[in-house]
Amino acid sequence: MHIYHNSQDSAYRFPFGAVPCGTAVTLRLDIKDERPVSVRLRTWCDNTEVLYPMTLSDSSDGFVYTVKITMPNTPCLFWYYFIVDTAEGSFWYVNNQAGLGGEGICLSSENDKSYQITVYKADFTTPEWFRGRIMYQIFPDRFYGEHKNGKIFKSRDEYIIHYNKYEHITFNPHPHEAGPACNDFYGGNLKGITKKLPYIKSLGIGVIYLNPIFEAYSNHKYDTANYKNIDPMFGNEEDFSELCREAEKLDIRIILDGVFSHTGADSIYFNKYGYYGQGGAYQDINSPYRSWYCFGEGNSYESWWGCSNLPNVKEMEPSYLDYILRDDDSVIKKWLRLGASGWRLDVADELPDEFIAILREEVKKVKPDAVIIGEVWEDASNKVAYSRQREYLLGSELDSVMNYPFKDDVTAYIMGNISAEDMNRRLMSIIENYPNQVLYSLMNLLGTHDTMRIKSLFGGLSSDCGDTRLESGMEELATYRVLCAAFMQMTMIGVPSIYYGDEIGMQGGRDPFNRAPFTWHSVDPGLLENIIRLSKLRNEHKVLQTGFFKTLIAEDAVFVFARYFKNKKDAFGNTGDNTFAICAVNRSFEPQSVLVDISEFHVSSLKCGIDNPRPILSNGGYINFNIPPVGYVYIEGKTK
Repeated sequence: MHIYHNSQDSAYRFPFGAVPCGTAVTLRLDIKDERPVSVRLRTWCDNTEVLYPMTLSDSSDGFVYTVKITMPNTPCLFWYYFIVDTAEGSFWYVNNQAGLGGEGICLSSENDKSYQITVYKADFTTPEWFRGRIMYQIFPDRFYGEHKNGKIFKSRDEYIIHYNKYEHITFNPHPHEAGPACNDFYGGNLKGITKKLPYIKSLGIGVIYLNPIFEAYSNHKYDTANYKNIDPMFGNEEDFSELCREAEKLDIRIILDGVFSHTGADSIYFNKYGYYGQGGAYQDINSPYRSWYCFGEGNSYESWWGCSNLPNVKEMEPSYLDYILRDDDSVIKKWLRLGASGWRLDVADELPDEFIAILREEVKKVKPDAVIIGEVWEDASNKVAYSRQREYLLGSELDSVMNYPFKDDVTAYIMGNISAEDMNRRLMSIIENYPNQVLYSLMNLLGTHDTMRIKSLFGGLSSDCGDTRLESGMEELATYRVLCAAFMQMTMIGVPSIYYGDEIGMQGGRDPFNRAPFTWHSVDPGLLENIIRLSKLRNEHKVLQTGFFKTLIAEDAVFVFARYFKNKKDAFGNTGDNTFAICAVNRSFEPQSVLVDISEFHVSSLKCGIDNPRPILSNGGYINFNIPPVGYVYIEGKTK
């Protein structure tokens, strides 16, 4: 018996993808060879199970069974699979790979690999301004600095200052705890970022995400000492406000990093080492901050992943909620009023859903169009953390997440570790599971402060390569691969995010070698020129920002997809135009000829190339073109 359902094909599930509460969804199952006794749909949501009989429809090719069901009125993950009863017994048609959707498999024994429908709040919206932009991530100490008389301010005596930007990163033991101190600085600051805004704008950037800028001991600032002060190594409040004002003049917005699952042990709140005087939760059991932390016998305490210099906080402690979120002068509100346009939430898995929901409510009170991005490394729609199903994307918490699955899938494909078919299925699973509002706001990254430099990865180095540089031949190959990935990043659904220095070819292994100072006098001009060209392509074509997406070819080394408008409307029902685009990538070392069927798009004209457009001929709705080795092709056109 042949049984078939494809959750990523609107002929089998309509409407496709995540849906608002109360939406009616039609599901279809095709059966060939023999007519079953009955076909049932098994569903469950929030531990409530329902069996629906499916109706047989007329078909000249086998048997078609359909059922229309209305999604719950409460946001949830809705699960389903099919039970086919025959004279010989029952068969279960389930998700082939749980979480990935698409085509399923038929089993002769019961299985729990179900299909997922994400059901979200009907009034869920995300900031419209954010969807059409390109992001630039900056690790503040390592970007650029502006200093009086060229002398870098040193806020603590034990800090190590590097005046030579090519000096090696220093490894020093923490003065009080096991592990590295991370107390060497290269002098990057807020004034330096402000000065380099014209450069950032030249990259086509519309939003800057800053790693933490608040007072802290380390150079990375994830050990917060005072949420309400800019770290003196980076400047002060006025420097921050000036950065936001000057950025706004260039139509660039600033997003801050919120580290709210833990503080630093060396902070005004905990003060373990006495740097801040006699107060603090560790020094004083009567401290107003004592209730924020989880203390045990002998003044022991819980810390983030066992790092004793990062004591965990109890996020739902009322006084902590007030300080960080609810008070009129709370942390999140203060910096929004001073010019920030949103928050990236560090380790969102460590934050309770209730905390994130309150944060969203309070953020939107102050700045309704502020964006909230969560650090989630997996599919955020069905993420389970600490034995709890998370609710990030159901409409009451996050606007967006860091799209690590995009990075993992694209890099694995370009490196030849997975086929284009595998990559497409993984990418489509995200498109299937995420609400549209989130999809077009996804932070599509290739590198961050937590991953090795993309050029080093594409050159075949391992993540523990340190500051080893690629040999010339591998560096050339790595550059071609970076451009292929960047092309996909700029043409896919979501917000492209460039990690500072990737655009000029910086190299390095995992932390801290991926956090080296920006090499302003050592730039790969060819790579930079092409990144600027791709960002310009993105910014000039609305169809690449909010147009629909469809995979056209996914075969081994070749991936081809279309971006288009439907009836001159984008994915949000806004007015588009008759623009059409084909984006093609070839990861192999040989040129590839492809024949693409574009008949469904009713294309009237086509031209090929980013630099030297030339006409493309269409024959009966098909076009044929070549993709260069480790390269890409962009074809734009008009529909009728």
